[in-house]
Amino acid sequence: MFRQILFTNLRWTRLSLTVMSVVAFVMPAGLWRLASDSRTAAPSAIGLMHGFEVLGVALVALAAFSGFGLAAQPWAEDFSGRHVYALSLPIPWSRYVGMRFGAGALQLLLPTVALWLGCLLVLAQIDLPATLHAYPVTLASRFLLGALVSYAAIFLIQYVSGRRAALTLLVVLLAVSVGMIAAEATGNSAALSAATRWLFVWPGPFAVFGADWMLIDV
Repeated sequence: MFRQILFTNLRWTRLSLTVMSVVAFVMPAGLWRLASDSRTAAPSAIGLMHGFEVLGVALVALAAFSGFGLAAQPWAEDFSGRHVYALSLPIPWSRYVGMRFGAGALQLLLPTVALWLGCLLVLAQIDLPATLHAYPVTLASRFLLGALVSYAAIFLIQYVSGRRAALTLLVVLLAVSVGMIAAEATGNSAALSAATRWLFVWPGPFAVFGADWMLIDV
């Protein structure tokens, strides 16, 4: 049964999953070429670190988008068919939801492996100074964890809120935006900083997005 649900998920998300994987593969080399100041001579240690700073920011956005897309697209397909496919399966709804979650989480391995291979490709073109080290496995692991966090958050909102999922997500985003604007306007930056730390600093729920996403570091 899980294999059938995974196959259905892949059929619904194959195009977006392919695009995510291709982007994850080419992003390290592409952004390095765009951001590097020294393409002909051997770059310095500082130049290497600065050249890859934008990569971490871009991968955070890609991980969040990948998790969102792989959670939202199957739900949209199910919702457009009034969940007839899910209700026709000879398993309880709770088990179906668990299998659907597992199938989507498993799909996130594809862009993660693509990112890892892309990192190895760009590292093969660079002579690292003795003071720097490459962390392709760590970066790929953080990408996978970030995508899983995004995926789990969107999945939870959809399967708890049902048809009101989009409205719930919009309300949450508006509440966060209004709270940040109000904190800045009233000069209550301490509360904003505390909330940010609670969300993005370990053990916060989104701590992985606040970590250092560096391919090359000391």
